[in-house]
Amino acid sequence: MSLIYEPSGKAWEYSPLALNVYSGGCDHGCVYCYCHSMQRAFGRTWDGNPVPRSLKGLDREASKASQQILMSFISDPYCTADVQHEVTRNALEILIAARCSVAILTKGGPRCLRDLDMFRAWPDGRVKVGATLTFNASALSRQWEPGAADPGDRISALRHLHTAGVKTWASIEPVIIPSESLAIIEASLPYVDAYKVGRWNHDARANAIDWAAFGRSAVDMIRAAGKKLYVKVDLRPHFPAGYLTAEETNMDTLTLPERPNA
Repeated sequence: MSLIYEPSGKAWEYSPLALNVYSGGCDHGCVYCYCHSMQRAFGRTWDGNPVPRSLKGLDREASKASQQILMSFISDPYCTADVQHEVTRNALEILIAARCSVAILTKGGPRCLRDLDMFRAWPDGRVKVGATLTFNASALSRQWEPGAADPGDRISALRHLHTAGVKTWASIEPVIIPSESLAIIEASLPYVDAYKVGRWNHDARANAIDWAAFGRSAVDMIRAAGKKLYVKVDLRPHFPAGYLTAEETNMDTLTLPERPNA
């Protein structure tokens, strides 16, 4: 089985390629995580014990991967277990040697700063580090994502990255309490270069949310700050015709450039 692969379904909105460095679980324990049902569909167990994957062959695959690689869809590259295993740094060492374009998405907060030296040295700056931002209130975050970094710590990590000249981005989904998502967008604006905004899926409670009001508020706030923006397919039907620009509905808007031919 390949380590670097092409995502399918809704995952394609995040990156043309992906790499999962852990399997079998995540110690963040997010209540809303889609991996529980996905793993059950494949007859696998998903629990709080992420298993490090072998990186054998990654150097060969990386040498052929010119498009952006996302770390990661399954588990979190900076889960608590990575403090012990450091598989993420091992993978990054291979990817930077191959001059790959790499996007990182994490709820691990400051754990990603262990690799700040590598991010700053990345070829042509073709790396970006992002955080999933869900709640602004610590108590709500602990309720819904008990093992993830506190929202304030995620913002702090983005601030450190941004100050160091590393490209930053944020994924705004799931949107469980719209006012919380809007609050953390506002708090993160000084330190985030680009946003992907979606909604809440796989839960009937999402049907009670005024997605049109949330969507316009989020888009207007991000636009006013002059940040790049991509609005996910599932949120777009809630906007009036012509409200979103072509750039805001183009997945390539936030995708890193491909590795140059050399």
